[in-house]
Amino acid sequence: MSKRPLPSGLLLLAALALPADAAVPGRLAGKLAACELPGVPAGGLCGTFEVAEDRGATNGRTIALRVVVLPATGPDVAPDPLVFLAGGGVAPATSYAAFLAHDYALLRRHRDVLLVDQRGTGASNPLACDIDTASASPSYRDPARFTAAVRRCRDEVSRHADLRYYTTPQAMADLEEVRGWLSYPRLNLYGVSYGSQAAMEYERLHPDRARAMVLHGVLPLDESVWLDVPRNGQDGVDRMLAACASHPACHGAFPRLAAELPELLHRLAEKPATIDANPAPGAGKTTVRIDEEVVRDFISRSLYGADRIHDLPLLLHLAHAGDYDVLAQRLAVKADTSIPRGIYYTLVCSEETHFDPAALPGEAAGKVLGVLRVSRDLLACRDWPRGELPASYFTPLHSSVPALVMNGALDHVTPPRYGERVMRTLTNARRLVLPLRGHNDTDACVASIVTAFVEAGEAQKVDASCLDQTPPLSFATKPAELTRNED
Repeated sequence: MSKRPLPSGLLLLAALALPADAAVPGRLAGKLAACELPGVPAGGLCGTFEVAEDRGATNGRTIALRVVVLPATGPDVAPDPLVFLAGGGVAPATSYAAFLAHDYALLRRHRDVLLVDQRGTGASNPLACDIDTASASPSYRDPARFTAAVRRCRDEVSRHADLRYYTTPQAMADLEEVRGWLSYPRLNLYGVSYGSQAAMEYERLHPDRARAMVLHGVLPLDESVWLDVPRNGQDGVDRMLAACASHPACHGAFPRLAAELPELLHRLAEKPATIDANPAPGAGKTTVRIDEEVVRDFISRSLYGADRIHDLPLLLHLAHAGDYDVLAQRLAVKADTSIPRGIYYTLVCSEETHFDPAALPGEAAGKVLGVLRVSRDLLACRDWPRGELPASYFTPLHSSVPALVMNGALDHVTPPRYGERVMRTLTNARRLVLPLRGHNDTDACVASIVTAFVEAGEAQKVDASCLDQTPPLSFATKPAELTRNED
């Protein structure tokens, strides 16, 4: 079984006109037009919908929201579409069109898929600016240079947006207006990671409009998960080390892996390595600097899924032995992101930093992965405007809407205990811990469970037995067995 993490790279969805005779369902005629979508052979329906940036203002700025519908492919169309709410805080929903068209083709026989670029993302007045957040970047490491970049970003995006009005409740009010515009009576919400918080906020604000909720990689609303980052990262590292130790081939090849990791980090803290690497075949060489923070960041990203974990022990072992070539090749590949920095900081600073920063060093003490990214987020938030939130925002959602709550057993970002916490106040929900899957790992089994739940609108009777067929973790023990050629 191949595991497919939800895509994070930006897929530019330019609305290229289809032939004039392309069919637009009558229920959407006059609102959306046929368009081509990369990775979606049949294309989709695209349009824009205007909303007020500040709903309390008269004659204020408006935002044109990018709206895409993947229309149902069969003749018997249910009135309530699937709405995908993206993660990352927050990627454009429309960038997942190809993933949803492919992995949820069966669900699309009976339902539209509705995608709305959340305000501040994609083509919905994006809060985009240039801030280098790579862990190896000198400008990211230096607090003064990073602060200057954040202030430039804030000033740049503030020319076309009032950052106080780009919070999750405002975005969910947008979604409700789009729902009414397209005359959908109710919505099936599919929220992943941050999107699970958005889904729960939509249900709280509009409780009669949600038919069902899929909360994948669920994050609680009543707890700042940023303070949990050190613990969650350590738990992920410990699970990886324990899995290797219990795997005969991995343990046989790397019997000292648990000791080698801190030794490697200590050595690189004292003397970083500099390696020339090729990011891709035929590409020119680039110089890669490897220090302890770069390795910490690489480990964190490698823990996102079982396919990445497969390679991690060997890469760490080789680096400990002084062979950095393969690791440098992975690091030379620039990470692609679809999350505009402006919307990321708006959401994080308004909704995730409600904890005492003085508690962070204590939480990080003795933890392998450190807190560079959290500390930089806190630094950014000193200069970033915060939006107003309803008094209820930081309280658990109490709901009887049918819900499917899922977390990967290997997830080091949204661990299974978050699902357990959220379940306490959902009276019609089913919780699944997905074996040997990381953060939002999606494969044919997971997609079939989501499809069955949305079709039925009830979680308890959905057949999840395919999870029992999950193959065990495997590990590369020599370079020829490495499976990934990029980060």
